[in-house]
Amino acid sequence: MLGKVLTLVAYVTSLCGIPVSIIGAADLRILSLERRGNLSWTNAFSSGVCTVEAAIAPVGPWVPHKNVFTTGSTGIIQLSLRGNNAFYRLRAFDISSTPQGFSNLCSSYSIMRTIGGKGDFGTDGFNGWDAQFEGGPATAAELSRPHFAMADDAGNIYVADKDGHAIRKLTPEGRIVTVAGTNEPGDDGNTPAPGTQVRLSSPNGLWVRGDGTVYILDLDNGKIRRLDTNGVMTTLFSVNGGIETGRGLWVNDNETLAYVASGTSVKRWTPSAGVKTFANDFVNLGNLVVDPSGKLVVTDRGGNRVYRISNGGNPTAIAGNGETTGGGDGAMALETGLHGVRGVWFLPNGGYFLATHEGSQIWYVDTAGVIHLFVDGARNFHTGDGEYFKAPGLKVSEVRSITMDRSGNIIITENDSGFIRAIDFLRLPGIN
Repeated sequence: MLGKVLTLVAYVTSLCGIPVSIIGAADLRILSLERRGNLSWTNAFSSGVCTVEAAIAPVGPWVPHKNVFTTGSTGIIQLSLRGNNAFYRLRAFDISSTPQGFSNLCSSYSIMRTIGGKGDFGTDGFNGWDAQFEGGPATAAELSRPHFAMADDAGNIYVADKDGHAIRKLTPEGRIVTVAGTNEPGDDGNTPAPGTQVRLSSPNGLWVRGDGTVYILDLDNGKIRRLDTNGVMTTLFSVNGGIETGRGLWVNDNETLAYVASGTSVKRWTPSAGVKTFANDFVNLGNLVVDPSGKLVVTDRGGNRVYRISNGGNPTAIAGNGETTGGGDGAMALETGLHGVRGVWFLPNGGYFLATHEGSQIWYVDTAGVIHLFVDGARNFHTGDGEYFKAPGLKVSEVRSITMDRSGNIIITENDSGFIRAIDFLRLPGIN
């Protein structure tokens, strides 16, 4: 069952001389289809996914072309029109907080791929970077305990290569380049300089702005660095007393607010007040992110819990029972054991992904607080490349972080041996 699938009324128009058929339902209305490929609609699901499918004939076969999340009745998607596709149709799927909604969310994703790292070494503290990796295939390069990966709007993925003491960039073409750090630990001060000429020391996290500005959690130097779009590194601010096992970093786009995870406390920075403790008494923090409502959400790896923090700095548990077992798929998130929960990332609808290190799993928590197993795994596993991510079998290991790029693709940092994985935000043909 698909839930509510909108595939009834046909509309035919002409786009650049190509006949285009768009199929919807009586309540899903096409607003416009521009010559440059912008398709807009109304009356979609407020918590859903719209899928554009393409075919060379009105009867199909229909092949998924592109997905987009919907958070209101109206939406728009940019199509890459292809000469061999003369027909397109639009389908809408509900991903609200029901079992069917979760099933529809899973069906909106498809293939799992390794996009960075070859995994030859997994020793803590070992730097496996070699100069020959520079500019080469990202999957032929050694990553050394990477801790976080996040994309800009152009599809470049930036990786905090902790034990390599550098920030790597994975290009959309699959190449890897160093954009910050010299591959050796150290501190060269705060004078602005090209990022590849400034030493970092165990960069343990980062945050990426859409334009490609990268903020770096320079752990052992106790600094938050800023790498601008011209490749120049500066220091945004320093944390007096240093950063303790920091993994989480978030910076707003106008650089007036930042949060840093530091051991048992969350630090809050503003240009006027500097760095202050915002919330504390955690066990051992993992990652953090600001949710769609503007509230900070943090993972407490050591406490096996996830918290939402009020504007006054008061934490409220939203997931995890504080243990390593219990609950599980279909249970309430607060009743479920999240062993070493580290990663957290929100979907536009307010649901969110969680990633566990020791548990080696990825979970999805819907807006009703029910938790669903999204990707299963086990320690010391690295399998599933080229497969549908929900195909039987274990897929991930020791997950450190989970993010999503602008197109909705999932980016996973996993395994002590260092891999960056992706799950494509595109339906598989024949999977409803």
